[in-house]
Amino acid sequence: MTAGVLTAAAILLVADAVAPLSAGGRREGQPNAPTRHERPQISIEPYIDLSRRPRTDVDAPDFIMGELDRCRQAGMHRIVDCLRPNHRPVMIRRLEACVASETIPDDPRRVEACLPPQRVR
Repeated sequence: MTAGVLTAAAILLVADAVAPLSAGGRREGQPNAPTRHERPQISIEPYIDLSRRPRTDVDAPDFIMGELDRCRQAGMHRIVDCLRPNHRPVMIRRLEACVASETIPDDPRRVEACLPPQRVR
């Protein structure tokens, strides 16, 4: 439906609610006008977009390893500087404690051993 049709429907609904009714259920001044229950009902349903891609799991081991690899290639050396945009400080500190270093290690297996397991969906 277009915005004009929705606006017109809303105006009719408001006019019906405001117009006084006579004893027979008809609006005053319009004896042949349909009553509220005789007119077709309008139902407006919300639009739900089901085509969205699922959000990326930033805590997935593959995602974190990809981040660390991109940071290492870009010349970043500190884990906190690399992971700060997408991760909470608690997760970063736990990873640093497990690796026993604040810098990104050269051996990626040291980091993989410290990552939380993949979530089951």
